[in-house]
Amino acid sequence: MKRLIIAYGNRDREDDGAGWHILEKVASKYDLNVPELAGEWVDTTDGKMRLLYLFQLLPEMAEDICEYDHVIFIDAHNSEQLPNLVFEEVGPTTEHSAFTHHMSAGELLAIAKTITGAMPKAELLTVRGFSFQFKQDLSEQTAQLVEEASGLLLERLEEPTNQQTPYVDMPLATYLAATDALAERTKPVIREHSLELIVNGESWLTFICSPIEIEQLAVGFLWNQHAISGKEAIEKIEIAPDLSTISVKLPDSAEKPANFQRTSTGVEPVFTSAKMASFLPAKFPAKDLIALYNQFKQKQTLHDHAGGFHTAGISDGQQINLIMEDVGRHNCVDKLAGGWLLCGRKFKPEILMLTGRVSSEMVMKSLALGVRFIVSRTTPTNRAVEIAEKAGICLVGYMRANQFEVYTHSEYLGLATA
Repeated sequence: MKRLIIAYGNRDREDDGAGWHILEKVASKYDLNVPELAGEWVDTTDGKMRLLYLFQLLPEMAEDICEYDHVIFIDAHNSEQLPNLVFEEVGPTTEHSAFTHHMSAGELLAIAKTITGAMPKAELLTVRGFSFQFKQDLSEQTAQLVEEASGLLLERLEEPTNQQTPYVDMPLATYLAATDALAERTKPVIREHSLELIVNGESWLTFICSPIEIEQLAVGFLWNQHAISGKEAIEKIEIAPDLSTISVKLPDSAEKPANFQRTSTGVEPVFTSAKMASFLPAKFPAKDLIALYNQFKQKQTLHDHAGGFHTAGISDGQQINLIMEDVGRHNCVDKLAGGWLLCGRKFKPEILMLTGRVSSEMVMKSLALGVRFIVSRTTPTNRAVEIAEKAGICLVGYMRANQFEVYTHSEYLGLATA
């Protein structure tokens, strides 16, 4: 885990320099010299964290921040509409904010994602500024907020990251026919990770997964197995520092399912009419389905970097709302479900997009999300087709840039000739 902490603002303009004062306290904690001038930085001895001071964020930083796994932005704001102290995850946005500088963290992340197709996990720590005169001392109110914010940040930096890289760089040799020789190099290789799911002290199963978004994986898996009705049913989640176990506390009434709907367990999934969903979808333009799937493919980052990863995404029909990558097909769908629950079900899933084979279990999992379409670039199985037909899902396979195959409910598609 490589971290970049960026504090920006003019320390000669009183509360506008709140970010620098927070950075100073972090530097002191780690026995580092705080950067004094805009553009200066300092690294920890292990090279895992950089403290950077700037007057303001710049568009040309977009590629630089993608070299880090986690970026924490520190700024001051002058809005009465925001809380005096905010520490929250931030995502890409094109909307201007009420902060004191012309480019926000969200705008920089949006540029990074456009240029590189990826972006780091990012958080924004901001405190309110009350006075912006030409002096280096903070106002009394902002100084108190800086103390509180610094404590929160230091606590965050000492928390276990609960995440490993999903791939490892390994040595290999490439044969080159032109030279009849082997070229030595390194290449990213998928990491397979064993994660034991423990529910109420009882071991339920061991995931073979990628060691990222594992909380979403566990929550989505429990939901897809009908062990929980929503995230509110979860009393506590604990992840071991080495990511070997994830322990979930559920109400005492929770029972371990007799069978799990996963091919890797060797258990045949059971499909009954009670699990069928009744959908009444409006017609969706076929050309728009192709366009959405192309957007989905462009958002793949791990597969493009190391190859071999499965990817799944869900869309509300307007945009790609969530995307997950993992070494396992089922893990991707479980992570999507968990991510959707944990974000508060803020949108209605309409389309499930996959990169791998569509099996009957994958269709079964889609019923919990309530999607109207399942789209993949490869083939469905016959049982997947049968279940999708009964459940009222439009199942699409072999999605390409200008064509696809429809296995069930083609009447859901809007066609120019219709």
